[in-house]
Amino acid sequence: MAVPIQHIIESVHDASRKPERLSLLVGRPGSGKSKILRDLAAMRGWKYVDARILITDEILEMMPKARPQQAPSIMSEALTALKGEVILLDGIEILFTPVLNLDPMPLIKQLSRKHTLVVAWPGDYTEGKLVLDYNGRTHYCSIATEELSVIAIN
Repeated sequence: MAVPIQHIIESVHDASRKPERLSLLVGRPGSGKSKILRDLAAMRGWKYVDARILITDEILEMMPKARPQQAPSIMSEALTALKGEVILLDGIEILFTPVLNLDPMPLIKQLSRKHTLVVAWPGDYTEGKLVLDYNGRTHYCSIATEELSVIAIN
């Protein structure tokens, strides 16, 4: 079932009143998340961003141990430079790359305290858990549904 664009817009509006301004668009690879985000960017003037732009040279050059503490501020600066009312973040699988030594869900939530984000989450959402399949490994992120706006694409 397709997710109406209006439902996502309402989700963003609702999330904008929370400390963490985050909406997750959850669907398996090929479900149309990227197209929906690009359509929203065209319709609303929101900024469509591939998460790869957040992995700057500065992050790559720092010691892996330092990344969890320093990456959020560097990534936040990159998002601020986009000057977007809402950031549509796609391709977050890159954040799960083990060599980066990042914890993606807390990182995304931290970024959403300063920026309104709609994040394409490649996987499933069932029973209060986000599931992401990445390079043959399954990642589970338990979250409380009342904290986040989750829109599932079937």
